[in-house]
Amino acid sequence: MNTDDVVTKTIKTYEEFAEEYRKRHFDDLEKIENFADFFVRNLKGKRVLDAGCGPGRDARYFTDKGLEVIGIDLASNFIKVASQNVPNARFVQMDIRALNFPENFFDGIWASASFLHIPKEDAKRTLWGFRKVLKPSGLLYLSVMEGSGEKMVEKKAYKGKARFFAFYTKDEIKKLLEACDFRILKLIVEKEKNKKHTWINVFAVKE
Repeated sequence: MNTDDVVTKTIKTYEEFAEEYRKRHFDDLEKIENFADFFVRNLKGKRVLDAGCGPGRDARYFTDKGLEVIGIDLASNFIKVASQNVPNARFVQMDIRALNFPENFFDGIWASASFLHIPKEDAKRTLWGFRKVLKPSGLLYLSVMEGSGEKMVEKKAYKGKARFFAFYTKDEIKKLLEACDFRILKLIVEKEKNKKHTWINVFAVKE
């Protein structure tokens, strides 16, 4: 598998359908509100990286809670939309596999439905990058789809255009985080309402 190729194809899909994605998801806070509140309560400070920020839904939620948010995404159209909709946060086009921030910079990293677009061969490198920019005892949130393997997945809403997904079992994501010196704080497996997807939500702390 050419990892850069599948990520490029995924970003191309998001670039093309950024506005459609915003309309479908920007006001849909119900899915993440409980997790976001737990994240806020367990932060040791206020500086947060929204890794794979999309159109800025979660960044808006966190800025409303008084946090200092930097959102990053590889899709330039998401950065444009997020900047327009969430003026109190800062948004930068950046690959979550290659973070350009100082060490020990963030109190927390929020990676909601973004890490799952990273090929598994890049997963450890990405997590070590997260760990590097987190402060000691910094908090990480990841959400991934439950399953096995990795593949391109087409969606009717995006006119058959495909996105790459890496699927994980509960034990697989737990072992991966622990191998990168994260301590699991909380892990929740939750089936999405009226849909076939099951999500694994993990909170972990930098050891």
